[in-house]
Amino acid sequence: MTTAAARRRTEPRPSPRYPLTSHLELGARPTAVPCARMITKQVVREWRRPDLAETAELLVSELVTNAIRASCGLPEPAIRLWLASDRSNLVIRVWDGQRRAARLPGRRPGLRARPGPAAGPGPEQGLGVYRRGHGKVVWVLI
Repeated sequence: MTTAAARRRTEPRPSPRYPLTSHLELGARPTAVPCARMITKQVVREWRRPDLAETAELLVSELVTNAIRASCGLPEPAIRLWLASDRSNLVIRVWDGQRRAARLPGRRPGLRARPGPAAGPGPEQGLGVYRRGHGKVVWVLI
């Protein structure tokens, strides 16, 4: 499978509910965290939501750090960051190549996480995880 084909299998489907989108692919290295934070801050400000910038930066930092840790030992350690907005809410998604489900705060072991905004989030707020391609996506809606 080509890299482009693999990428298509992991990207969330576009949603008309979230017309503003941005995507970034990074190597799973510690330097990816400040890069992802900087891009997130710039994109959120460009979308005229500076009130969400600090929270978005913090969440991206945590999600990217966890994705880097999950990617250790993988043959091609890469992570992907997607941002999407409907101009009032912001969806942050981070993909890593580890199929093992992420542990989410407040969830008991064995409890199935909500699939969340795979094709665009509904009215639910919060976070979740779903499998995508040969990895998983952890998402948060703010």
